[in-house]
Amino acid sequence: MLDAQEAMSIGIVAIGRNEGDRLKACLQSAIAQVSKSHIVYVDSGSTDDSVAWAGALAITVLNLDLSIPFTAARARNAGFNYLCSQFPALKYVQFVDGDCFLEPTWCQQAHHV
Repeated sequence: MLDAQEAMSIGIVAIGRNEGDRLKACLQSAIAQVSKSHIVYVDSGSTDDSVAWAGALAITVLNLDLSIPFTAARARNAGFNYLCSQFPALKYVQFVDGDCFLEPTWCQQAHHV
């Protein structure tokens, strides 16, 4: 298990669009490993409850501008830039797609490599 200081050194960028229950599993797996304040969900125009659900978890949500074409790279960069601006002392950033989840000990294992 990561101690509090280690958990604060990691940020997580989750990206997605209309992921539904998959996003819920993704964000819960992130919350189990790092501070909620260090998790950002970048949404690419969802029409389901993805944005509301992430917001209800007190996770920062970034909504991409709908007038610019969506790409996974654009979403990841937006999340990365947000985390770097808010938490300049971060040592690591984990990217995860909203239809995936982090294995329960992933951040701990990666941090100690």
